[in-house]
Formats: sequence, C-alpha cells, structure tokens
Amino acid sequence: MHCSTRCLSLLGVLVAVQAAPGLGQDGAIRKNHFSVDVGVLQGGVSYARRLGQGQFSIGGGIWAAWEPWSTFESDVWEPLGMELFVRAHPSRDVQLEVGPSLLRYHWADDCSGCTGTFAGVHAAAMVGRGVFALGPTLRLGRVTGGPAGDEIGLLFGIQARLLFSWGD
Repeated sequence: MHCSTRCLSLLGVLVAVQAAPGLGQDGAIRKNHFSVDVGVLQGGVSYARRLGQGQFSIGGGIWAAWEPWSTFESDVWEPLGMELFVRAHPSRDVQLEVGPSLLRYHWADDCSGCTGTFAGVHAAAMVGRGVFALGPTLRLGRVTGGPAGDEIGLLFGIQARLLFSWGD
C-alpha cells in the first residue's frame, strides 16, 4: 500500500509535466532547476540556478533517508540535513554534481537522545532524458556521536530524479 501511494504520486507528477510543457526540460539547459530525488527509503528536493550561459549550476537542497546503505560500523538511522552543490551539465542527458553535505542522524532506532552528525561531501551522476534521470549517489564523510566513536565512511544509493526547469 505504501508503494502504491508513491507510484500514484509519481504518475501524477509525470502527467502534470506532460500537461504543462513549459515546466519540463525540453533538451535545453534552462536557467532554473527544481528537482525531486527518490531512492530506496531516501529522498530529497533541491533548487539550482545556472551560472551565466555555461553548463554549470549552483544550488542546494535537503535530503533525508531511513537507514541508508552505508559502510559505517554503527547504524545511521534517519539522517536528515542540507547539501550545497555545483551541478555540471556536460550534455542535456547527463548531470554531475558535487558539494558539501551536513546531516543529523540517530544511531539507535529506539533512542531519542542517540544523535550524531555526518559531515562530508555529496556526489551524484544522473543520466536520463527529458524530466527523468537515474543514477548513483554517495556521501563520503565522517560521523560523530555514534557508539563506535568517530568513523569515516560512505552513505550510498541509487535514486531517480525528476528535474523541472524553466527560464532562458
């Protein structure tokens, strides 16, 4: 039932994009970008703005997950935080981004006071056509506050992106 709600929401967004062609990416790299990223028990929203007439955009967003895949010894439950990034558009079908990531998380699922911080770098590579793209994401950084002490590791996943763009 949970998946059917997500699937219906995704279908509704895709129908809305087809009904309003000015909001969908039509091949040109537009000035403003709003994206919705959805992965396995993770998601985020972001806004970016193209710098000049080139292929680079700068932006920021929020990201959250429920026990994302990671290389850390201790659990990373419910990370939530913000990210800044530079997004490159080497072609209209490829998006590469990198930037700092700062997240707060729980390291125990039944403890409201068991919180820690993740500070690191976020990177993503998305490939797609039109409004839809898919690709890997990773966050390399240090977690503090967990039962194992400070650790360096990765949070990683695969996510789909809906990218809405407008402007010249």
